[in-house]
Amino acid sequence: MTTILREQLSDVIRCALEASIDPAMAAADWLARDIDPNYSTAVDLITDRSVSLEHLQQAKAVFKTMRVLGELSADRRLAAKLYAATIAAGLVRFNCRISRQSDDALRRGLQTLLDDAKMPDRLRDLAGGALCILNDRV
Repeated sequence: MTTILREQLSDVIRCALEASIDPAMAAADWLARDIDPNYSTAVDLITDRSVSLEHLQQAKAVFKTMRVLGELSADRRLAAKLYAATIAAGLVRFNCRISRQSDDALRRGLQTLLDDAKMPDRLRDLAGGALCILNDRV
């Protein structure tokens, strides 16, 4: 078996396992890899300090679409949190607001992410940092 074929088979098996464990996160991870194949997960893409603003903007658009068009409510809930996290990353990393949502709507989304103990700490930390930035602007 060639190395390329082994790698492709490995990718297929990994994707199947991810989808069976958490289909919503697997979909988000696939979308993140489409934005930049150097990131294996959506969380890695959003939280990497070296991620570009352009990739965050792309991720925000993708997760916004997933938030609206997700097949299951679990898909839509996760997408809303990842959407908020990408906006948070733009604020924290670039001091750039990549959303036209009102401050109140952003605060609600970021607070929901921050309060969700099931979400990775790295995303929750971004939400907390972004909330601090928004609150300092008042």
